[in-house]
Amino acid sequence: MLRVLALLTCLAAPALAEPVNFPAETSYDGTPVTLEASLHLPDGPGPHPAVILMHGCGGLQPSVAEALDLHAEALNAAGFAALILDSFGPRGIGGGHVCETYERLGDARRYRMQDARDAKAYLANRPKIDSANIFAMGQSNGGSVTIRLSQRNTREFRALAAYYPWCGAFNRLGSNATLTTPLIVFGGDADDWVPPDDCTTITAEGAEYAVHIYPGAAHSFDLQIPEQRFQGHLVGNNAAAENDSRAKMIAFFKRHLARP
Repeated sequence: MLRVLALLTCLAAPALAEPVNFPAETSYDGTPVTLEASLHLPDGPGPHPAVILMHGCGGLQPSVAEALDLHAEALNAAGFAALILDSFGPRGIGGGHVCETYERLGDARRYRMQDARDAKAYLANRPKIDSANIFAMGQSNGGSVTIRLSQRNTREFRALAAYYPWCGAFNRLGSNATLTTPLIVFGGDADDWVPPDDCTTITAEGAEYAVHIYPGAAHSFDLQIPEQRFQGHLVGNNAAAENDSRAKMIAFFKRHLARP
């Protein structure tokens, strides 16, 4: 049975991606880090716009890798390259370690902002990548990273997407936030880990801000797992939210492409 399941998994997998690595500007516990990623290229000579995909606080676990592969496959079909970035594996901190404390989550947001910039610099030097059109998307903690990136003093990415992020990542005065980069946020109203209320009450100015909340969707709604509890919180797939959010993300990115 295991051999059959393995065979079916291989048959269903998207085209093989290229494993890549590049140095991280930030060390971890004083040790230099080499980031690891997989680069998924669409058909054609390019140069292609590209999207950096970032996992949540649980790291690049199999179900997360599968979900990001599906996003990459859809992005490739739309003409985008996709880089699935592993921030935690190279630092030796996978398996939910970061999820366990607010301090680790906060630390991760800080160094992962630089990881995203390092990934962008790597992609910009690839001949098949359009360096003027690099985007980023993140799940959960990775989504909070994209919220932070949307408020930098300068626009570093063409546009950003945040899946079920912690919306406390907004720097704001009251309910107002200033963005330098267009941002789209997706959440579920059944998310009891990071409820989306703060995302819906934000008034953003400076760049486009869109938020979509899906009825009945829990945290990690784009993972191909049944609803279950992870560290006490409800997580699991909601097909309607998964499919609609992916289509809206791609449309949002297409709308914000830099034209020659």
